[in-house]
Amino acid sequence: MKKLQKKVTFVGRPFPDQLMDEQKTFTESNMAMEQDQTFLNFIAQNNLNNTRSSLVVFGPENFMYWYGVIVLNEVEVPKGLMKFVLSEAQVAIKEKEKQNISFFSQPLNIVISQFLAAVADEGIKIYQNPGDSLTPYIVQTLNFDTKKLTQELYLDDSY
Repeated sequence: MKKLQKKVTFVGRPFPDQLMDEQKTFTESNMAMEQDQTFLNFIAQNNLNNTRSSLVVFGPENFMYWYGVIVLNEVEVPKGLMKFVLSEAQVAIKEKEKQNISFFSQPLNIVISQFLAAVADEGIKIYQNPGDSLTPYIVQTLNFDTKKLTQELYLDDSY
């Protein structure tokens, strides 16, 4: 359940928590990205058509939701997209089979709380508020070919 995650770069767009809809999803934000030509060109040029990711960056009071893709190396990010570099770190990891892009339209509060509960059940120490961690990140990546979803909680080694 734990592994060392190498440095990766998340490329996409951030969305403040205020954009979450009444169902606690970011479905509209995700759909806007899926229709954005800059994003579609970027994933096509970088051979990333078969993957999507979300990144949640927690703060003490709120969070920022990102939607996009994970890139394993340095890449030129086109105007209109942003990048977030995730340093090498220990992560708690969980995989789910038979998933599809609709996973990203599920209520985020339920998805995150279920994942954090599964991590805690493994005996891994986690913060009550992930925003208190020095590494307050959860990355969720879906591979369209394998239909496998990988969830990663970045672990704070000092905790």
